[in-house]
Amino acid sequence: MTDQRFTELLSKKLADEISLEEHKEFMLLLEENAGYRQEYESLSHYFQYKETDQEAAMQLFEQIKSKIEVPESPLKVSAAAINEMPLTEVRAGRYGNWYRIAAVLAIGICSFGAYQLFYKKSFPTEQTALVWKETNSPGRRVSKIRLGDGTLVTLNAESQLRYPAEFKGDSREVYLSGEAFFDVSKDAQHPFVIHTEKINIKVLGTTFDVKAYKNDPHTEATLISGAIQISMKDHPEKQVLLKPKEKFSIQNHAADGKASALYSVIPFNDTEISWMNNKLVFKNETFEVLANSISRWYGVTLIFKNESLKNARFTGFFEKENISQALKALQLIEPFRYKIQDKTVYIY
Repeated sequence: MTDQRFTELLSKKLADEISLEEHKEFMLLLEENAGYRQEYESLSHYFQYKETDQEAAMQLFEQIKSKIEVPESPLKVSAAAINEMPLTEVRAGRYGNWYRIAAVLAIGICSFGAYQLFYKKSFPTEQTALVWKETNSPGRRVSKIRLGDGTLVTLNAESQLRYPAEFKGDSREVYLSGEAFFDVSKDAQHPFVIHTEKINIKVLGTTFDVKAYKNDPHTEATLISGAIQISMKDHPEKQVLLKPKEKFSIQNHAADGKASALYSVIPFNDTEISWMNNKLVFKNETFEVLANSISRWYGVTLIFKNESLKNARFTGFFEKENISQALKALQLIEPFRYKIQDKTVYIY
C-alpha cells in the first residue's frame, strides 16, 4: 500500500496537482525511504529534460534502462499469446525502484482506410495497362519487397503498397498507405513517383522514408540521401525540394476541415527511421499519437474512455518491453486503469 500511495503522490507532484496535506505526506515518505528519494530525483530530471533537451532525456533514459532486465522483443511474441491474454484490470502496483523509474520511460510507441481511396481514383491510361500487385504488412510485422526495377521497399506495420509487376512507360509509379523506407534504383529517364493520400513524391534515385498513416496527425517524408520533390494533392501549385537530412511534414486534418497548405521542413533525426532497427523512439509525443504507434507495434487497438488522457506527453524509446510493461509505465505518469480484452485495450 505504501508503494502504491507513493506512486499516486509522485504523479500528483510531477503534475503540480498535489495539495498541501498531500505534499506533507509525500515529503515524509521521501525522508523515510532512500529509494523513494532516488526515484523522485530521477523522474524530476526526466521531466525537466523532456521539456527542454530531448537528447538529454534520451540519455537519462538509456542510463536508467541499463539497470533493469527486460523480456524478449515484442516482435517475437506470437499473435496467439495476445489472444490468450485474460480480461485484466490493473492499477499501479509494487515494482522495484529501478524498474518503476525505467518503466515510466520504457514505453512503446493506426488503423488505415485511406488506401481504399486509391481504388476510386482513375490512373493514367498508360498505368491502367499494367498488371498491378499489392503487398500488405500486418500489425507487428515489417515486410520487404524488391520491385521490378530493383528498388527495395521496407514496409512498416499496418502498411500497404500497390505497385506494377513490371514498370512500363515514362515513369515508375506506386501507391502507399502507411509507412515505408525506399531505396530507389537510379534511372534518370524514368522518375520514381510515390502517391499517398496527401502528397506525391518524385525521385530519380535516393533513400528516404515516407509516413502516411491516415490516423496520424501528419504525413511526413524524411530524406536520407539524394533529392526528392514533393507536391501536395490539395495544392499542386506548391512544390518542395527536399535536401538530404531534412524532413517534410504536412497536417492531415486541418482544424476547420479544409485542406491544409501548411507544411514544415526541419532537420532529420534518427527517430524517423528507428523502426528499421526494431526500435520505437518518441520525443514529447502525446498519448493519442503514441497510442497509434502502440497499436501498430503490438497488433492491438487502443480505445480511450477518457478524452483528457490523450494530451499526456512522453519522451523515451521502446525496444524489448511488452504491452503490460508499457501500460503500467504510463500509469505511473498519468493515473488511469485499463482492460485488455482479445486484441482491444480500453483506457479509462
